[in-house]
Amino acid sequence: MKKMKFFLFALAAGLLLLAPQAAEAAAAEPPVLMVEGSGRAETAPDRATISIGVVSQAKDAKAVQEENAKKATAVTRALVAGGIPEANIQTRGYYFQPLYEHPSAGHENEITGYQAENTVTVLVENIADVSRVIDLALKNGANSISSLNFGTKNTEKVRKTALNAAVNDARKKADDLAAALGKRIVGLKAVSESSYPLAERSVSSKMLMANGAVPTPIAPGMLEMSVDVHIEYYLSE
Repeated sequence: MKKMKFFLFALAAGLLLLAPQAAEAAAAEPPVLMVEGSGRAETAPDRATISIGVVSQAKDAKAVQEENAKKATAVTRALVAGGIPEANIQTRGYYFQPLYEHPSAGHENEITGYQAENTVTVLVENIADVSRVIDLALKNGANSISSLNFGTKNTEKVRKTALNAAVNDARKKADDLAAALGKRIVGLKAVSESSYPLAERSVSSKMLMANGAVPTPIAPGMLEMSVDVHIEYYLSE
């Protein structure tokens, strides 16, 4: 028990001795300047994903299923023959449902036919091939283009460009503020960063025209990524 009391006394004494040193160290920290910086980078898209569908309707369930399967297979074969790797064609969804009499006719539960829809997502790795791929699909049985998204293969390169712009923006603000205060930056205390994913540019099905016609040429435009940084600098006394 006496040893424990002695230990606690020694610990308390040590803390009392260290307290002035800690306070002195905290007081010795240079003034801190906190700034925010933002940057963005643009890049031309170099790839695209297209949602291509085959929609079939018939009064007989088996007939609509067989017709849809036949056309969907023909579309896939045409795309592969046209240079699209099979690995770049992925089933997005398959829907099969009955069609009912219009409610206003008073026969809400009467089935009048069936509808099948098979949709695949096609990755086009050469942006110049987008129009050709859409035309090829429509000519071989597809009758629905539900979406077209433009993207890029190297998002990290775009992020680095935006990050450098954000850091440069923050440093310029810090230099201007320091000069206005009659001080200069002497060190770096902390940095934090927030990156926003590259926003893939989408073209709606309405823009692709409801009748399946392809607007030529399709203009992919530019893609943009933004980055924000929070930087804390040490200032001279």
